Amino acid sequence: MRNVTDSMRRVRMLALAGAILALLPLAAEARDVMHVQWRELSMVTGHTVRIFLQGGSITGKAGAVEADALVVDVRKTGDGHQYPKGELRVPRERLHRIEIETKGKFFRVSGTIGAGIVAVPVGIATSIYGIDHCDFWSGYCSHGHSIGGIAAAVGISAAGIAAGYFAGNALDKRWTVIEIVP
Repeated sequence: MRNVTDSMRRVRMLALAGAILALLPLAAEARDVMHVQWRELSMVTGHTVRIFLQGGSITGKAGAVEADALVVDVRKTGDGHQYPKGELRVPRERLHRIEIETKGKFFRVSGTIGAGIVAVPVGIATSIYGIDHCDFWSGYCSHGHSIGGIAAAVGISAAGIAAGYFAGNALDKRWTVIEIVP
């Protein structure tokens, strides 16, 4: 009976941890707002920007900031007929608000470390106990470790660490709102 109670407690703790982790992307979506003048807009050059225009939105790399327009290499568009992919000049008078993609590093670092803490022991355990069939209690392996076991340990560890990095990378991306003031 005690094992069932412990199992239920573990399931509840995992569910609570999952609920807390599910809220992290919502916290990452919080947006900063910057107010800049047109002459300071060169800060967006070379960055991914998202612009909401009448009839659709565009996303792409910001190019040159000219006196009367912002040049954007459009990669994603809401209306392909009105705003086709490729180079587009967005007139200054139609541009009042831009979102620029910025990136931190907290989630990439913590995701990589956290995944490594979990993936390396799982990879080693899979290798020793699952593939090489060594004695669980003593850790003694009478026939030695196989190349397949070592490859599995390295592969599982590397895949887990890479997954942690890419998950952290997705969480590190933020959109900062830039309002253009006169």
